[in-house]
Amino acid sequence: MKAGAVSGGRTLEMRSAIVLAAREVLLENGYAGARVEDIIKRAGISRPTFYRHFKDKFEVAAAYHAMARGESMGPWSRIAEMDFRDIANIRQWLEELLDYYQGQRSELMVWAEMSAVEPEYLRRVPRLMPDQIESLAQFIPAFAKARSQAPAGNPADMKSKPGPVWVEAFLLLEQIALHCTWIVLGRQLIAKSLSLDSFAQRVLRFIERYDDPSRAPR
Repeated sequence: MKAGAVSGGRTLEMRSAIVLAAREVLLENGYAGARVEDIIKRAGISRPTFYRHFKDKFEVAAAYHAMARGESMGPWSRIAEMDFRDIANIRQWLEELLDYYQGQRSELMVWAEMSAVEPEYLRRVPRLMPDQIESLAQFIPAFAKARSQAPAGNPADMKSKPGPVWVEAFLLLEQIALHCTWIVLGRQLIAKSLSLDSFAQRVLRFIERYDDPSRAPR
């Protein structure tokens, strides 16, 4: 094995160790209360080692966010395993998605605090929904149509204009995610059952509006 490959593997291993230490500190102290010094101590590394991998607390928190974001792809994609033209299945999927969010309550509290403390949080941290549209496009015709209208690059950069179906898909998934977060954090104004019924109807309407009638249900 080449020396460069070994060095690269060690770099990734150290970076991962720092991110995991940051996760523990963030969940214990919250974003505002977490300090770089705490992360360094938890990881058992020197200050220079930390700054070789991350320039500040936000950057390591964003790396943790990206890791958690990757783990959340599965629950979102579960709808593709169901008969997605059946509203009862869509409602069940939303219940499962909400259960996943409830299991991630501590992380959600960190992200909510991070978005309040860091004005650039939403612009600097990669968003989940474009990747979810790409993933669901493999199975659901409506999302395939949305994918065909996707913007080039990061939508937050506003360098290209997405098509209306992509915008509709993005906002629908984003609103589901936000409402699940509000329910878990106890901030919703509408009862959970009414909210999930409404979102199930909206998802079904979106799927039916851009459906491919030649494709048989799964």
